[in-house]
Amino acid sequence: MRRIKIEKKNNKVTARSFQKYILFAVAGILAVSSIFMTVETATSGVEVSSLRQKESELAMEKRNLEGSLVKTLSMNDLGQKGNEMGYVKPATMVYVSGSPEAMARLP
Repeated sequence: MRRIKIEKKNNKVTARSFQKYILFAVAGILAVSSIFMTVETATSGVEVSSLRQKESELAMEKRNLEGSLVKTLSMNDLGQKGNEMGYVKPATMVYVSGSPEAMARLP
């Protein structure tokens, strides 16, 4: 009888030590996954920051290009460039048909 009690006691000790190993393994897996997720979050944060900086640079370039487009398309600049190229405003208008009203009327 005494022998049976000792064997049961050894089984309990073995079961408890096995549970401890499982607990430590689960805790280790959770710790490693937590570290991995932290690294991934930091990496994605750097990528987002880089993309935001690039977005602001592209927005600035877009504003500059729109400004230069407005400058080049202004009426004064177009008239000046036309004069430089040899185009002049006509002194008199010549219409193909007999009456100017027929040309200027909307359908």
